[in-house]
Amino acid sequence: MMVQNNEKNPVLVVGGGVAGIIAAFDLAEMGRTVHLVDSAPLLGGQVAKLDKIYPTDHCAFCPLWTDIKKVQEHHRVIVHTTSKVTDITQDADGYNVVIVCDPPAIDESLCIFCGRCVDTCTKGAVRPLWAHAYPPAYFIDRQLCAECGDCVDVCPTEAINLNRTEVELFLAVDEVIWATGFKEADLSTLPEFGMGTHPDVMTSLEFEEWIAEAGVNKGTITRKVNGAVPKNIAFIQCVGARDQRMLPYCSAVCCMHALKQAQWVKRRNPLIDCTILYTDLRTVGRGYNEYSLRELHESAITFIRGRPGLIHPLPTGDAIAIKYENTLTQTREIAKFDMVVLNGNLQTSPARKAADSQHIPPLNGEGFVDTMQDEIPRYACGFNLEPADIAESVIQASSAAMKVTIKEELQK
Repeated sequence: MMVQNNEKNPVLVVGGGVAGIIAAFDLAEMGRTVHLVDSAPLLGGQVAKLDKIYPTDHCAFCPLWTDIKKVQEHHRVIVHTTSKVTDITQDADGYNVVIVCDPPAIDESLCIFCGRCVDTCTKGAVRPLWAHAYPPAYFIDRQLCAECGDCVDVCPTEAINLNRTEVELFLAVDEVIWATGFKEADLSTLPEFGMGTHPDVMTSLEFEEWIAEAGVNKGTITRKVNGAVPKNIAFIQCVGARDQRMLPYCSAVCCMHALKQAQWVKRRNPLIDCTILYTDLRTVGRGYNEYSLRELHESAITFIRGRPGLIHPLPTGDAIAIKYENTLTQTREIAKFDMVVLNGNLQTSPARKAADSQHIPPLNGEGFVDTMQDEIPRYACGFNLEPADIAESVIQASSAAMKVTIKEELQK
């Protein structure tokens, strides 16, 4: 148990994605001590899972890795990974916070990335911390680990300890910035989209991981069901978004995400036909409309305005049927595709509803709150504030850091 109680209390940033990293670094550069908390074993959030970023089509990890390194090495930033905020209470001086830290089973400073633990584990619980992590290291997924101890015996540097215990950290902080990003909503409640009915019906983030150059397929486009090259792929927009049954808002990033994925499929294999079924195309960022026009005219991608009414595997299992109305031609059609990518089911995580006038969300036992509420914390950025892409999240993060600093200055 540790207690932090400096004369000038630190700022807590919850969420270690792009927004949280930028908010923490900006605060540190302005002279504030920052505790940056994330539940994952590494910083980077959802962007760490991306292969390319629009509108430049550059790799996602290059700028992200630089930002992670800067914040990890900053002397005013204390990073808590595999940790979660379990309680926040307010007093006259600020907030009292409880953070539960789950130390990783593999000490990154001792791991030499030899792979002996991976070869020994029969449960698949040991895997690389991140494809681009430097220095490279492994981590153990507690949910998969059988705690047999075989990996401990083969580790040449004694970096593995399966007997670690959770540690509670108590902090007194002046302010809390929420930058907890987003997660994919469960699409099983919308059965017409066919999620879970076929291996080649997947969400956009699952597809991104499947085709990533740093992923399992090294950028090769193949089907999950049989490893064959698909003849065609359908990208379905607004799945779960702008839908009163799930997410009544536009998820903001999905149009550009589908455009990016479709054009990269065409780059890697021009013989694969790509079709985007959309409600309307929203490309509001700088350079985004030019990016979309390029795809419309140069990439041979088919665009159909219409949301499918039914997505279902064929009885043979070798393809997926999509039934939809083309709202431009006013015709109802059925088409067959080898792969289907569902795009749009992005909801803020953990979320939203205010517990008091200061807009600090109430937490449940897992450190999360109801993601469907409307109230927004006073200091929030990125997807926790509103659906936003990387550029917008960075702007909001710097704004949140500046608001905290200005508030402190005005109170002097």
